[in-house]
Amino acid sequence: MVLRGGDGTHPTGRRLAAMSASRGMRSTGFPAATAAVVGFFAAAVLPRATWPLIDGDVWWHIRAGDDVLHTGRIPNVDTWSIVGAGRSWTSQDWLANVFLAVGNGMGEWGRTALSFLFGGFTVLAFWILWRTISLRLPSVGWLSRVVWLSVGLLLAGPVMGVRVQVLDLLLATAVLWVLCRYQVDPRRRWLVALPALAALWANLHAGWVLLFLLGGAVLVGEIVDRALRRDPAGRPPMAWGQIRGLAMGLGASVAALALNPNGLALYTYPFDTVRITALNRYVMEWFPADLGSIFGWLLLGFVVVGILPIFIFARHRLRTSDALILVGLTVMAWRAIRFLLIVGPIGGAIVAVVLSPVLADSRVGRSTSGALARLAQPVRGRRATINAGIAATLLVLGVGVALVRVSPPAQAAEISRGLPVEAVAWLEKHPQGTRIFNRYEWGGYIGQHRPQQLVFMDGRADVYGDRLLRRYISIIGLEGDPQVLFDRYGIDYAVFPPGTPLAGWFDASAAWKRVYLDETAAIWVRR
Repeated sequence: MVLRGGDGTHPTGRRLAAMSASRGMRSTGFPAATAAVVGFFAAAVLPRATWPLIDGDVWWHIRAGDDVLHTGRIPNVDTWSIVGAGRSWTSQDWLANVFLAVGNGMGEWGRTALSFLFGGFTVLAFWILWRTISLRLPSVGWLSRVVWLSVGLLLAGPVMGVRVQVLDLLLATAVLWVLCRYQVDPRRRWLVALPALAALWANLHAGWVLLFLLGGAVLVGEIVDRALRRDPAGRPPMAWGQIRGLAMGLGASVAALALNPNGLALYTYPFDTVRITALNRYVMEWFPADLGSIFGWLLLGFVVVGILPIFIFARHRLRTSDALILVGLTVMAWRAIRFLLIVGPIGGAIVAVVLSPVLADSRVGRSTSGALARLAQPVRGRRATINAGIAATLLVLGVGVALVRVSPPAQAAEISRGLPVEAVAWLEKHPQGTRIFNRYEWGGYIGQHRPQQLVFMDGRADVYGDRLLRRYISIIGLEGDPQVLFDRYGIDYAVFPPGTPLAGWFDASAAWKRVYLDETAAIWVRR
């Protein structure tokens, strides 16, 4: 007769299991792979994502947040600009603006903290994608994740910074994780997160459309795979009941968008903004990623090294939902470079899931698998100490580099390089009138620092619409007589970059006199 313990196991087996567990605990150490992963997040992602407050739009966001904090109301009519006075304003990012205003209100180190906060948001988004890859396909190795997320970082890097769009990246990765979790664990409790994320997103930024683009791609893709009886890489698509559950979750998310102070106006806001075609002519983040810029070449490189190999070598592993997300986000980035921030990280994660197993099965992959596995094995003693020291060094290095970039002196220098800091300070001491004509990108900074006066316009393109933006673009491009516009709006003085066509017109005009000049900005007043 064989004696067994109360848990149904043989006593000897329990002792062997305990001994094995004890040996496992003693062998736990700090593998070299962990040091490399820490280095990726701390020394690559964090410094790349931590920027000074050099984006012109961040300053009108700060001003809007200050307005909410001081009045306790969400603004719905423009009272800041000359051309937009009295026009409707859907302040769809009011909550993000409050965060920015609180940070800026803390002074120089508050701005440094904002830079680190948004850099931290980006690091968190990449960590969520790291976990999403593991959720979708646990066998994807650490090096493959580092490589493909690094490709995503390279693609998204130029459009990172202290920008509300970073919140879109963070929330989009959270949505992707929820969708993947539901795919591998079809319990509807995971879908509760979708309307919660939608309600939060509706108060942070109008990028909430991404929730429905990602969710819709998964819904449609799973329907197609189920209808065609596709079984990508031996992983069956969702069952019809699971698909119905996802549709209900997305429907609840549509309703949750109404939980915002702008009400139903938020539903049409993104589509109203897309219809402002002047943005594609003037605002850089809305420029197409064509081959006339570094952005276009970066996107083309991603297509060549990531997307095309998937469709050529890994079609049998590609879920239709993944294909829809990859193609859809790539087209969005091609139409406007601001979406490189989304397609880079998310696209890199999808490529890692689909293409990494094919690469691992190649001759090179098989020959390196043993070495990579050894680097991921726990080690003890001196080797563990060395690996931990390397990780700590990379962590300190990454934080140090980020801090050097956004410390108060460095932050002030970078802001002065791109915004009219000295010109605004000069105006405080030498007022020149009450009606200003300013560069579009500078309106937020000027308005935030001189709130007692109207700016001509700032970065809120949704307030001004296509017609007013086109009028501004035609004037600065000298497509008409600028004096007609200046007389129409009663402009007293202008703040604009030197060396531009309009600056040349001011200098040549008998009606205007230049009273200030630095490397960034010049000021002209009526004679």
